[in-house]
Amino acid sequence: MTSLISKLKIKPTSLSEWKQRYNLIGYLNKDRQVRIYITEGSWYATEDVPRLRYKHDETLTNCDIPCIWKVKNLNDLTSEELKNADAFFCVNQPSLPKKRAWKGQRFIQYTLEPKTHCPQCHDKNHIFDIRATYHESSDIPTSYVRMDSKRWLSVLPFNITKLRQNSPFISFIASHWTEFRENFISSIEAHIPVASFGSVRQNTDWRIYPECEGLNYFDSKNCIISKYPFYFAIENSQEEDYSTEKLWDTFNLGVVPVIWGAPNTRSYLPHPKSAIFIEDFKDAKALADYLKYLVKNETAYLEYHKWRTMKLSNEFEKKSYMSMYNVECNVCREVARLRILEESEYNNTNR
Repeated sequence: MTSLISKLKIKPTSLSEWKQRYNLIGYLNKDRQVRIYITEGSWYATEDVPRLRYKHDETLTNCDIPCIWKVKNLNDLTSEELKNADAFFCVNQPSLPKKRAWKGQRFIQYTLEPKTHCPQCHDKNHIFDIRATYHESSDIPTSYVRMDSKRWLSVLPFNITKLRQNSPFISFIASHWTEFRENFISSIEAHIPVASFGSVRQNTDWRIYPECEGLNYFDSKNCIISKYPFYFAIENSQEEDYSTEKLWDTFNLGVVPVIWGAPNTRSYLPHPKSAIFIEDFKDAKALADYLKYLVKNETAYLEYHKWRTMKLSNEFEKKSYMSMYNVECNVCREVARLRILEESEYNNTNR
């Protein structure tokens, strides 16, 4: 038993190691519940919580750890709930009890914001015991993948033969101005039209696609993106491991992303030829010429979709496994892991 517990002290780096850790936690946890309250949810409470499903005992259906997962305002928690909670979960900003009810109670932060964009989201004061962020160095590295990525393999590529002549063939949606976004879109528009729907250089009305109206924000946005064979996935910053839905959602839409983002993005794509990188071209004209070539050459365009019939990269599989789609269970597993280690240490010192 001691040798098994010692394995829980080593942080995984590969997909197989993460799976081994989680299998081991499930075995050592022995079906004990983990109770977590989400006391600061911001966007998470309205966008992600509704997708969760629960068993009759209020535990999550998709988790091998019996996990109680509830959104609760900190001020509404009873003294009993404060005392019995294994952890308090906060999105971006802290909303925590003044003190822990007991030594092993955990404070958890979940943020997918980059440091340059939201420096206050990065726990400089070390308030939290567990951090789930986009970065591989965090306790629970979590990607922006919002769904079961196996669905992507059955998505049909955009039918480029039905594209109207002289119509825009690439879209762009961004609500935050950055110098690179503004300068790049301005440069590329000198060579090809860009259908820009966001507040950054907006030139196209969302209402041109009535079927995309009346949906929630992400569904509406994805509906728009699916109308074009390419999408400019331009992040607000270039930080290691930081790739948002701007990259990942395109794969579920049959669209090819044209990327500016994390310097290590290539290492975790589904396949090396599943995206186009802005940095690979000497200037905007060279990129525009290449996109125009692909639009006129169906065989060349479909090369960027062949990955849907191939084995996915191990690093992508890891990003998919350690993702927004699985974050609740991954958080519960981490709380259970720390509890197992703490109890083992206590037992060893009191023999």
